[in-house]
Amino acid sequence: MVTITTAVTITMLVTMFAFYFGQNLGRRERIEVIIDSMLTRLEKDGFIRTKKGKDGEIELIPIKDLTNGF
Repeated sequence: MVTITTAVTITMLVTMFAFYFGQNLGRRERIEVIIDSMLTRLEKDGFIRTKKGKDGEIELIPIKDLTNGF
């Protein structure tokens, strides 16, 4: 039979794991949103140039391709 102390300890550990796992997952998603909005804003303001890649992702165009090697 499981004692109350063991049950409470297991419950607390599982809850803490779920909490930190959720925070870490949420942090990664927020970083992706921030980077996407930053790149969109920089392109809109004319600071960078981008193009759609073969896989549908946005790729930065190197400066040498924009200046014809100068």
